[in-house]
Amino acid sequence: MLHKNNIPDIRGLLRDEPERVREMVLETARWRLDTSRTPVPLTAWRDFFAASARADFGHAVAYLFDGGIVNPSENQPALHMALRAASPSELLTADDAAMVTESRQRLSEIAGRLYRGETPVRTILHAGIGGSDLGPRLVAQALDSGNSAVEVEWLTTLDGRRIQRLLERLDPETTGLMVASKSFSTVETLTQAALIRDWLGAGAGQRIWAATARPERAVEFGVAEHNVLAFPGWTGGRFSLWSSVGLGAAARIGPEAWSALLDGARDADALVAEDVARSPAYALARTLDALVRTCGMGTLGVVAYDPALRLLAEYLQQLVMESLGKSVDLDGNRVRQPTSPLIFGGAGTDLQHSLFQALHQGTTRHPMLLLGSARAGEAPEAWQREQLSHLLGQASALVNGRRAEDAQRELPGNNPVMLMLCRCMDGESVGELLATFEHAVYLLAVQWRINAFDQWGVEEGKRLAAAFRAVLEEGSESPDGTLTDTIEWIKSR
Repeated sequence: MLHKNNIPDIRGLLRDEPERVREMVLETARWRLDTSRTPVPLTAWRDFFAASARADFGHAVAYLFDGGIVNPSENQPALHMALRAASPSELLTADDAAMVTESRQRLSEIAGRLYRGETPVRTILHAGIGGSDLGPRLVAQALDSGNSAVEVEWLTTLDGRRIQRLLERLDPETTGLMVASKSFSTVETLTQAALIRDWLGAGAGQRIWAATARPERAVEFGVAEHNVLAFPGWTGGRFSLWSSVGLGAAARIGPEAWSALLDGARDADALVAEDVARSPAYALARTLDALVRTCGMGTLGVVAYDPALRLLAEYLQQLVMESLGKSVDLDGNRVRQPTSPLIFGGAGTDLQHSLFQALHQGTTRHPMLLLGSARAGEAPEAWQREQLSHLLGQASALVNGRRAEDAQRELPGNNPVMLMLCRCMDGESVGELLATFEHAVYLLAVQWRINAFDQWGVEEGKRLAAAFRAVLEEGSESPDGTLTDTIEWIKSR
C-alpha cells in the first residue's frame, strides 16, 4: 500500500509493471499526460478509476456546472466555465448571461480594433494584480504573434520607477489604459490607474477601459459607461481570465486567437462534464493527491520547455496555492493532512542552470511537471528539438539518477516526474491546458473537502495593510504592538 513511509522506487515500478505506461498515459486531441514516472503503483492507479471512486467526483462536477454553492463561505457558485461557454445562457440566469454575452461582444470589438490599428492607441497600460494580471499576461506572452498594432505593458505592484520611465517615453495621445479589478477598490491597481488617468488628460475618456464586477465604481473613476465591461460578482479573480479581464491579452493576440483560447478551454470543460474520470484533470488531481498527501511531498516544480509557457509556474502559484492553501474543511474542522503544494518553476533550460542542481543531488525529493510541445511554432525546428532534448534528458535523469564511482558525481534519482506534451502550442492548446488545471484544482478540493473558491488569508492581508497605512499616514495606533519599533524606525528615516 502506498504510504509516505513506504514509497516505491519509480525505477522498479517502470521495470516490473509492463502495462504501466499504457495505462497511465492519457491523451486528448491536443495533449498527452504521462503520470507513469511517479511512485503511484498500478494497483493504486486502477483503484482511482473504480466506479465507487469516480462517483463522488461526477456528482461534484455536475454540482459545479449546475451553479451549486461551491463557495459556501461567501454563498457563491463558481461558474467561470460560463465565461467561455458557447451559450452562456445554458449555465447562467438571464441577467448574468446577458452581461457575459454583451461584455464578450464588446471585448471582441474593442480588441479587434486595437489589434488591427484602427485606433490611435499603440500602447495599452494594463493595471491589475493577481488574477487580473497573471492569466492575461500568460496568454498574451504565450500566443503573441507579433502582428498586433498595440504593445501591452503589465502594471502590477507599485513600482514608481518603472511607471515613471514608461510615462517618460510614451505619448499620452497614443496610450490607452485598461483597469482590471473585480471590486474596483484594489489599492495597487487604482493608485497606478489614477496616476495614468491624470497623465492621459481630460480628453482621454475613449482610451480608458475597465473590467469589473462593480461597474458603478468604474464610472465614478471616470471610465465612460460604454467602456466598462462588466462580469458577474461570483467570478473569482484567479478564474477571471476568460472574462473581460482578458481585454489586454485579446488586443495583443487578436480576436481569432482569443476565440481559439476559449474553444480549447470549452473542450476541457466538456471532457470533465461528460466523463470526469477520462479527463486529464482527474488524472492530474489523483496523482497530486497521492504525491502530496500519501507520499508527503509538499512541493511541485512546474517547468516549461516551450517559451510560450514560461509564466505558467507563476500563474499556477495563484491558481493552486490560493485555491488549495486551506487548513479548515467544509465543516469547519481543522485539516489534519497536507493541502496545497508549494509551486515553483519557470523556463526549463534557464532553471537547469540554477535550481536543478538541488533537484538532482539535494536531500529532498520534489515532484516535477515538465511541459513542452512536439511541433515548433515560429521557432526554428532545431531550437524546438533542443528544447525537447533537454525535457527528455531531465525526465530521464530525475527518475533514473546516475551511478558513479565518485560519490560527488552520483545522482540518487527516484524523483517523481509528470510529463505534459502538446502537439502544437496554439490557442486551443493553451486554453485546454489552463482549464484543465482549473478543474484539477476543483477536484482536489472535492477530494480534500475544502473550499477552493475563497481566500480569507489574502483578505486579511489587505485589511491589515489598510490599518498600517493609517498608522503611517495618520499616526493611528498600531494593530500589532510588536511592530512598534519597526514603525518608529521607518518614521525616523
